[in-house]
Order: sequence, then C-alpha cells, then structure tokens
Amino acid sequence: MEPTFWADQIDAHRLLVQISTGRSTADYKDNQKIYSQGEDANFVFFVQDGSVSITATSAQGVESSLGIARAGQFFGEACLYDVPVRVASARALGHCRITSVTKGAMLGAIYGQPRFARMFIDYLSAHNSWVRSAMLDHLLTPAEAPSSLTG
Repeated sequence: MEPTFWADQIDAHRLLVQISTGRSTADYKDNQKIYSQGEDANFVFFVQDGSVSITATSAQGVESSLGIARAGQFFGEACLYDVPVRVASARALGHCRITSVTKGAMLGAIYGQPRFARMFIDYLSAHNSWVRSAMLDHLLTPAEAPSSLTG
C-alpha cells in the first residue's frame, strides 16, 4: 500500500473535513479491529496517523498479509467499486487515528469536489500501479525450493 494520498497531510485532512455528513474520525488501539472480512462494505477509510494491517483469510483458514496502510493512505476503497462485503480484515498497528467516510459521502465528494476527485484518482492510479508492480515481482521471483528437494 505504498503511495500516500498526497504529500501535504494537512491539505488531505482539509478536503476530508469538507465532507460534512457521513464522515467521522476515531482513535484505535493496537490490534483493535477496524473491520472484518465478510462484513458489509459501506465505508472508505483514511489513515490520519499510525498504520493499519490489511489481511485476508482463505477458505482453508490461512491468513495472508495484503499490506499496511500508513498515514496519508486510504483503505477499504473497494466498496466504491460495488463490492458489497469486505474481502479483507483491517486492524490497527499501534495507536491509529482513522477517518471513515460513507460510500455515499465519498462518491458525493468525488462528484462534487473536482480537486478532491483529481487527487483521489491520482492516489488510486499510483496505488494500482504499485499493486500491479508488487504482484508482477511476486509472480516473476522464483520461490525457493524446499530444502528436502535440494539435497
């Protein structure tokens, strides 16, 4: 989850504050659940301070880390793409301050605030490029052979 929303965190917060209804900010303690895989996806989250671990659990019960959202990054934005339930879980890593914005309020800001929309699109583009690059690196890097096969 490498790209941040934009370099000036104060500017980011000012734009989010302009969303008058459907936005709230909360503090989370270390390891506190923000949302769980399978829950309804109705909010986009923005990390004001701290870090958030994003994980997914397979049908076989294997948990995998999908990344860490840091200050200046969004997470949970898949709800904007008509994904009705969370495909991952999010937990605070240490103390976090998170702003949540309802899907409706976020879409209203995107449609009604051209500057916000442009910056959010830039963020999503950079984030998607980073994800694509990370996936490509993962796919093209050969896995180490198990030690029982090398000797």
